[in-house]
Amino acid sequence: MIKKRKNTFIIGAFLSIFLMLLIASYLLNPQPVHAMMVDFSSMEEHDERVYVEPDIPEIIEYLIINDLEQSKERISEIFDGLHSTPTMLFIQSPQALKKYAQKNRTGQTYYTYWGHYIVIGPDGFNEDVIAHELLHSELRTRLKNKDKVPVWFDEGLATVVDHRYIRNENLSLDHVNDLSSRDAFYEPSQVKENYEIAHSEVARWFEIVGKSGLAELIEGLNKGGVFNELYKAIESRR
Repeated sequence: MIKKRKNTFIIGAFLSIFLMLLIASYLLNPQPVHAMMVDFSSMEEHDERVYVEPDIPEIIEYLIINDLEQSKERISEIFDGLHSTPTMLFIQSPQALKKYAQKNRTGQTYYTYWGHYIVIGPDGFNEDVIAHELLHSELRTRLKNKDKVPVWFDEGLATVVDHRYIRNENLSLDHVNDLSSRDAFYEPSQVKENYEIAHSEVARWFEIVGKSGLAELIEGLNKGGVFNELYKAIESRR
């Protein structure tokens, strides 16, 4: 009897802590929590894991779904197939943007214990933005530890399938490692140039190493390797 009470107490305590963490998470960042609860919202499920705001016109919805399929094909330019299965939310009204997006009308990806949630706003209804966010989810799925790669590589790889970016061979890439942290990369006054630097460096590297080199990098990182060492070594062997 005492053992059963103890187990009940432990389970109750665990559930209480979980509930408090969920409430705290909601108060601090309500948008990801709303995305996780999309099944209980008024969003229409177009397909499994694909939700579209009801007020979006039918023709726009058709174009969005087509762009989504084309975006998935772009991921195959980088990886052999898709391992990630993110939940996609397409929204456009001010109310939905406030509920699901963190001051971003384009696109963002939330990484949670229950899965990845990609929220695409009206400025992101195109193949480039959708492919960009899908690439983030795919890389995160394949990596055992997201912190194994610097921010410039994560964003640079996403821009390889995002045709808004063009490789600039005149940019100096010598200090790309200075953009490894989120604070450095997303510094408001430099973020546009930082994306261009990241794209130019990763596009250059990927052109040399290809899919096999990227797969080797991820495998090496998952085995405990150091990013900078693997990144340079894989290129030097091509």
